[in-house]
Amino acid sequence: MTEFATMAFLVEMPDGGFLEVEERVDVAPDDLSVIGILGASPLEGTGLITFGAVIRAGLDEDQQDDFADWIFDRVMLFAELGGEVDGWERLDDGTWRVEARRRED
Repeated sequence: MTEFATMAFLVEMPDGGFLEVEERVDVAPDDLSVIGILGASPLEGTGLITFGAVIRAGLDEDQQDDFADWIFDRVMLFAELGGEVDGWERLDDGTWRVEARRRED
């Protein structure tokens, strides 16, 4: 599905690295309240976790900035508390995911 993905922006992570956020047209096509998805995957045999993120195509700059802030916060909480807290869903393959949703104003 790489034909749907382009790099939207980078989010600086607590360790000084950067997380590349891909913009995709196929993010939760049946649920327009989802603006993005953050995933976490353990690196086998290391005890380390890698993160990946996608954002719905067509969001404005403010929404992208909010999503970037949300990513940083979720990564920090995952590192501190693990995935059982903060709305993360553990998938059958051992990875985790959490959805960012539009705020109701």
